[in-house]
Amino acid sequence: MKEAVSALDEEDLVTTGRRKRWALLSVSVALAAGLVTATGGSTPAAARVGDRTAEAAPLAPSPQPTDDMSAAAELYLTHVLDLLQDKSLDKNEVDWPEVRRQAFAKAAGAKTTADTYDAIDLAVKALDNPHTAFMRPEQAGEFRPSPEVEVPGLGAPPPVPSGRIVGQEIGYVSLPTTDKIPGYARAGARLVRTLDASRPCGWIVDLRADGGGAVWPKLDVLAPLLGDGHLGAFVDADGNKGAWALNKGQLSIGGEVIPKDLPPSIETGENGIEDYVTHNAYVLKRPAPPVAILTGPETASAGEAALIAFRGRPESRSFGLPTAGLATGNTAYPLNDGALLLLTEAADMDRTGRRYVNTPIAPDVRVAFTDSDMVRGTGDPVIDAARKWLESRPACRQ
Repeated sequence: MKEAVSALDEEDLVTTGRRKRWALLSVSVALAAGLVTATGGSTPAAARVGDRTAEAAPLAPSPQPTDDMSAAAELYLTHVLDLLQDKSLDKNEVDWPEVRRQAFAKAAGAKTTADTYDAIDLAVKALDNPHTAFMRPEQAGEFRPSPEVEVPGLGAPPPVPSGRIVGQEIGYVSLPTTDKIPGYARAGARLVRTLDASRPCGWIVDLRADGGGAVWPKLDVLAPLLGDGHLGAFVDADGNKGAWALNKGQLSIGGEVIPKDLPPSIETGENGIEDYVTHNAYVLKRPAPPVAILTGPETASAGEAALIAFRGRPESRSFGLPTAGLATGNTAYPLNDGALLLLTEAADMDRTGRRYVNTPIAPDVRVAFTDSDMVRGTGDPVIDAARKWLESRPACRQ
């Protein structure tokens, strides 16, 4: 069982490198699934997950606050601790009575919500999860995942998928980092249709510059390559699953279809997003092709979920270097003083039932590469290895 530990250093809270910084928002577990709900309000007694209902375990009581702690500070700290204990993927590994005792001791005398921040840091660190973070208001204000996020050595990647035909018969699609960009899926779906006019016998999906963001636009782009059926799942600390599925272009989680346009959030006030996914039902001219997936250390979070969607699919193989190791689903909880809790609530699971958490995912074929290899466009050793494998497959030898 994990023990309570001392509070995080501020620089640890902000991030420990660009990879973590931009992967944190991750795949939106809350979206249309009922797996988790980013309300920032009271914790429900039961949460609907797929077609199962899981009763929440009783929360450990908070210690009696000191007389000099304000009611506002007490309620704020209790609310955050309740979220961590009730929803964290790692909740069963923590001694919550002890963590709560230490947190309230550290917050003794707190008058404002800000006075509880160090105590919250302590509780977050007790979870020992690199994909979970608590951000002060000034940090939360700067945390705006963007399609223009710079990948070291590469400059700003294109905001939407790009691609080309490699050789004579291989389609190549590169997915960039994204956070719910309107039109991302539409541009990617159009790219796949355009490339398919050349009747590729195999496809390369390059995730090496995909640091995360929203997973559903990515899977919408890749729908013709993935094919209908079960793609994977999110699984929480209690084993409850929200299955990812694809049926005639419609992606769903826990049986609920991802809508083309996201409605505004009543809970957080976040604007809706038009043109989020396309329900991409396009059928390839040469269906069920072999697919090579390219990965590297910048492949993170939702980028790893895109990789996992291909795990267990026939005629699929990954090439490159291990991923970032953030294959988990997060929910963002905006707090009433402008702070933000980014909480890891589910692990990714592939279609075979293998569970992934915060460990780098090794490729099937390890191929070293540098940033300059990716920039050149030709002579990329990972693309060359993937192309060689694809051209050896029966579909490309007919």
